[in-house]
Amino acid sequence: MAASVFTAPCRAIGPVCFTIELPPALVLLTANERPHWSRRAAVTGSIRIATATLARAAQIPPTERAWITVVLHPHNRRRLDPHNWGPSAKAGIDGLVDAGILPDDDWRHLLAVTFLLGSTRPARQLSLHITPVAAHHTAPEPSRTRKAPSPCPA
Repeated sequence: MAASVFTAPCRAIGPVCFTIELPPALVLLTANERPHWSRRAAVTGSIRIATATLARAAQIPPTERAWITVVLHPHNRRRLDPHNWGPSAKAGIDGLVDAGILPDDDWRHLLAVTFLLGSTRPARQLSLHITPVAAHHTAPEPSRTRKAPSPCPA
């Protein structure tokens, strides 16, 4: 998928999709960084608060289950891995829980988190696309036995 023709895939998952774009100047965390615990906590807190504030301002209704697509909009055209911004995405998802959009971010309420690369912007930016999922689209219950059949058809 070319960055210039990017469209969020959330419409293919469900009929309704809500988007939260974090501020472009917000400092993000990557999985490759090893910051001091106090700096990490400060950055995590700022992402969490920004996401909760934006979600409340957008008046996103609460949902029992959701699929979240995290889109990284880079500031340059270098090669990168969108899933490397997982720590920032986790903080954003925690902000959605703080705002009351999701009851929790466990496997019962958060069915999937996918990462995509978006279009180039002047400053690096993260956006969260929240797609409420109906109860009949839930994931299978995890097995408690070792020899359970795989839910994968392949």
